[in-house]
Amino acid sequence: MPHIEVDEETKDIIKEMLSQMENPVEINFFTSGNCAGRETNWCVPTEELLDLLTQLAPPGKLKVNKYSLEKDAEAFKKFGVEPQRVPSVYFGDGFIKYLGAPMGEEVRAFIETVVRLSTGKTGLRQKTRAELATLAQNAPKRVYVLTVVTPSCPYCPYAALLANMFAYESRGKVVSMVVEAYENPDIADMYGVTGVPAVILQAEDAAVGDVEFVGVPPEHDLLARVKNHMGLA
Repeated sequence: MPHIEVDEETKDIIKEMLSQMENPVEINFFTSGNCAGRETNWCVPTEELLDLLTQLAPPGKLKVNKYSLEKDAEAFKKFGVEPQRVPSVYFGDGFIKYLGAPMGEEVRAFIETVVRLSTGKTGLRQKTRAELATLAQNAPKRVYVLTVVTPSCPYCPYAALLANMFAYESRGKVVSMVVEAYENPDIADMYGVTGVPAVILQAEDAAVGDVEFVGVPPEHDLLARVKNHMGLA
């Protein structure tokens, strides 16, 4: 069973990053005993990571709610979490979702997501923020942005962070789903993913999505594709 190992120097770096937090951030963590029956149990290190971040964050700034399938089936139902997708990590009501453990290179973007949600400083251009704010008020439907990643991919965190910030600025009209390919091979296979990051867009009323980018999408191009899938192009 894998465990996370973090040296003191790295802990200091993480603590410094989290010290920027201003407002509380709530995370919902979904796990299951079924993880133990898999070739690699990623539920345990994911929980360890969340525990570590809670310890290193300023007091009261990071709240992690933990749900197990065996004890909290109603919570799984409420949030729409599929049992086979554990571990899953949802920010808030799930406007940002991590399907699979945010490990390896993905840890950086995960921590940065926590900080940016807390400060409200997304790093997006003002024009992009304004258009996403308009979508938050007027978009006729949601669009899901699935970013398929692997732990060793150095560019994946940038694509995931971009999608996460789109979700935040659009107030959930864009839903960011970061999909770890090794833990969710059926999703990667469905879209024929051979390179990562692969960015898939799907309107909420569509049966399947489309692979729109392989690599980190330019901000303005991602916005244009989001609007296209909303029927606003």
